[in-house]
Amino acid sequence: MTYPDHFFDTLMYPLEAVSLAARRREVIPRARADVLEIGAGTGANLPHYDPGRIDSLVLTDTALSDLLEERAARWRSSARFTNGAVKLREADACSLPFSDDSFDTVIATLVLCSVSDQRVALGQIARVLRPGGRLLFIEHVRPPGPVRHLVDSLNPLWHAVTRECNINRDTAAAIVRAGLRMQMLRRGGGGFLIDGVARAEPATATPR
Repeated sequence: MTYPDHFFDTLMYPLEAVSLAARRREVIPRARADVLEIGAGTGANLPHYDPGRIDSLVLTDTALSDLLEERAARWRSSARFTNGAVKLREADACSLPFSDDSFDTVIATLVLCSVSDQRVALGQIARVLRPGGRLLFIEHVRPPGPVRHLVDSLNPLWHAVTRECNINRDTAAAIVRAGLRMQMLRRGGGGFLIDGVARAEPATATPR
């Protein structure tokens, strides 16, 4: 285990206790069949997967942490999965190394705020989802109301400090622009948090 992994979990604990853990318990168990999680981080979602609904699970991040590898090994053992059913792979969300229509579920939690190009990352998610597959997400976003202007002004400093995170992205609108149909969208945390489900629609045949 590395200190930064535990430091990140400690830093996130207040938000987990207040809101995130409850949202994970509601959203993540909906994952089914062949599942891809992007930006898996330290593996905070792992306890919330329902192994009875999952055929395979691929956990990705731009750099795989020791803590993620240890938690994945424990989850694999406790869920009685074979080694081949749970895989860890270094991958950038903007260039997913998977074929089209590979997954029934894609999970994104607190990652679409950090990808270098949200439009490209969501395009990749839409590409690897099978028709009828679903994106399950929990994200922090640009809030509505007057406070959004304060968030916009603070974002350059926040991005510089974190080196990747943005607090003023309109992620719900970006998901829809990527061609995914929003099935459920819930806002909370004063408008700073959203979670929900978006569905990949079958391609429309071109009339002849």
